[in-house]
Amino acid sequence: MAVYLILLGVGAGFILISLLVGEFAEVEGSAFFSFLRPTLVAVFMVVTGGIGLMLSPRLVQFGGGGIVFVLSVVGGLAIAGLINRFVIIPLHRAQNTSAYNIQDTIGTAAKVISPIPQGGYGKISYSMSGSVVTSPAKSEDGNAISCGENVEIIYIEKNTYFVRKAS
Repeated sequence: MAVYLILLGVGAGFILISLLVGEFAEVEGSAFFSFLRPTLVAVFMVVTGGIGLMLSPRLVQFGGGGIVFVLSVVGGLAIAGLINRFVIIPLHRAQNTSAYNIQDTIGTAAKVISPIPQGGYGKISYSMSGSVVTSPAKSEDGNAISCGENVEIIYIEKNTYFVRKAS
């Protein structure tokens, strides 16, 4: 019973510390080692300890200490696996798909949402990785471009997008 109390305490303590300090380093690499994520280890420990504490008083008196251990470990693995599959992996995928390299926008179609005066700056809007992004823009050839015009991003210099009218 002490083992389950220690598992519950250490797992809950780890979760509290990670909430205060921030997420600890995640193990990167193959999917085989994804169960080594500190968050999943903490969930496994909390669930295993909790199930063990709930079942121990009922089953140990009947000689079921081994059954309690097996049920608590299987329960911990199952809950940690479900959290990994339905929470952590989708969040990780969403995080990876929302980021993009600014250079990937070259050649992207955009729309002028704030007119670009001759030799001056305006603003464009374009879609990248499922998000609508607005950025400062300047005409590549220095000519004015009206609001609502379709343009193409030609190059980027100091976070200013140089565009030309789409043909």
